[in-house]
Amino acid sequence: MSLNAFISRLHDEDGQVWSYVLKMVLAFVVIGIIVTQFVPIIMNYATIHNTADDAMDEAVLTYEQKRGNMQEVNAAVKKVLDDRDVRLVGSVKVVKGQAGQPDMLSLSVRKIRNTYLFENVGYLCRYTEASAYAERAVP
Repeated sequence: MSLNAFISRLHDEDGQVWSYVLKMVLAFVVIGIIVTQFVPIIMNYATIHNTADDAMDEAVLTYEQKRGNMQEVNAAVKKVLDDRDVRLVGSVKVVKGQAGQPDMLSLSVRKIRNTYLFENVGYLCRYTEASAYAERAVP
């Protein structure tokens, strides 16, 4: 069947069903592209703050249990973040209060999620990285 014959069949009564089917297939393809390319990026931004909060909870708990041993705190936080494929930016920091005693813990995390479109279109690359900052008072 030639292209002209196929196009003419789309315009007659027999082709109305084919036209409808082609429109549905095209709609599913567009929706599929949107879902596979944009949803992982959006979910990355949506979940990074919860991940930072969970890492901070672990940091405060470990800080309290290990009596301020920051090597243990950093190791515990890295373990939580490695399970979620998130990176710790720098290390967990102790913020001292006015009296010089430890007052708060703070950390910064980031996660890069690439999809084909965002990886290969240059100006979209900056949207693949989500970052979050968390701080919590030391008990």
